[in-house]
Amino acid sequence: MARLPQVANYLREALKSQSGRLLRLLGRRLLTKEETEARMMPYQIYAIPKVVTNLDAVVDLVLPDKVMFDHKREVTAPDFVWRYPNTDRQAGQLRCGALRIGQAILNTDFGNSVVLQDRLRPGRRQVVQVQVLIAPWSHYWGGYFDYLLFIAAKLCRIKQALPPDVFARAVVAYPLFRTSFERELLHMIGFSDDRIFDTRKVDVQFDECVVANNSSWFYPSFADVQCLKRNADAYMPAMPTADRRLYIRRAGRRHVIDEEALLTRLRAYDFEIIDDTPRTVAEQYALYNSASVIVGPHGASFANILWCRPGTRLFELFPTGYMPEYFRYLAPKLSMPYAAYCYGPVLESHHSNVDQNVAVDPDELTQHLDVLLATV
Repeated sequence: MARLPQVANYLREALKSQSGRLLRLLGRRLLTKEETEARMMPYQIYAIPKVVTNLDAVVDLVLPDKVMFDHKREVTAPDFVWRYPNTDRQAGQLRCGALRIGQAILNTDFGNSVVLQDRLRPGRRQVVQVQVLIAPWSHYWGGYFDYLLFIAAKLCRIKQALPPDVFARAVVAYPLFRTSFERELLHMIGFSDDRIFDTRKVDVQFDECVVANNSSWFYPSFADVQCLKRNADAYMPAMPTADRRLYIRRAGRRHVIDEEALLTRLRAYDFEIIDDTPRTVAEQYALYNSASVIVGPHGASFANILWCRPGTRLFELFPTGYMPEYFRYLAPKLSMPYAAYCYGPVLESHHSNVDQNVAVDPDELTQHLDVLLATV
């Protein structure tokens, strides 16, 4: 019985690897990223050119001889917005949110093999006729980080690309997350409830469809981030100036070992301890916008650094075997000084270690906090 999860994963990956062949037998063709961009080039209305980013090396705050992240030069692919006229009525939106043109399935996000799942589990959906459809997401998975960086930010790019009157009458449809943060962000961007549809239940048929790509998983488009931030800054109430020192706890996986001892020491430096409890986007915005320094274990909550003021310092605590560089990338882009810490040797970062707890030495950490707080 212990091997059942491994067998299930093997079968799932095997099916995924053959999805293109199986779909061809069912009369569908999965396009690659490159084929999608070529197919949609005539309908391009907006483009962000490729961006070259030089990421400085990051050393451990406590042991500067220990390199947490090497220097690297990252080139992100261009990002686009396409406006497709469905004049021949050959296009449709699938249950997973992907756009189909004829028999071809676009790849606008992170693969399109999920289409096979839709074909193997067909079901009737309510038909709704609209003039303009915005189709921002083509997957069933996602959390808060994914929503902010890959959906909300993309929707802000699309909003910027469209004439205001077109955006005002457009509807948005994809497999909804059904979360309060999703609804709050959609309202912030400008969608009323009657213009939001779940593709699991609704087949939105359209005169034209607006789609856009996600070019990078680890390095989201910073132009999109800036666009989302502008929308949030304009929507949220003005925040009073504050310089709070915050420690952000985690309630789920990746607990900090010996956290209470660390918190005792941080309180001596006037840190506020922020428990991991449900908050609205507005509350997250107010919290992060009020901070002068943020410390905590790596986690999705740090996606809220988008709401920080320039100059806010981010100090990220990592387990030895799981060190994604999402926030090492975003913090400098947001003009936020960045520091990192890992107790013990730095091992190869792998997603299989995503649940690994975070070990710390409270004494050695607090001995070096003065360096972090020097200008705060």
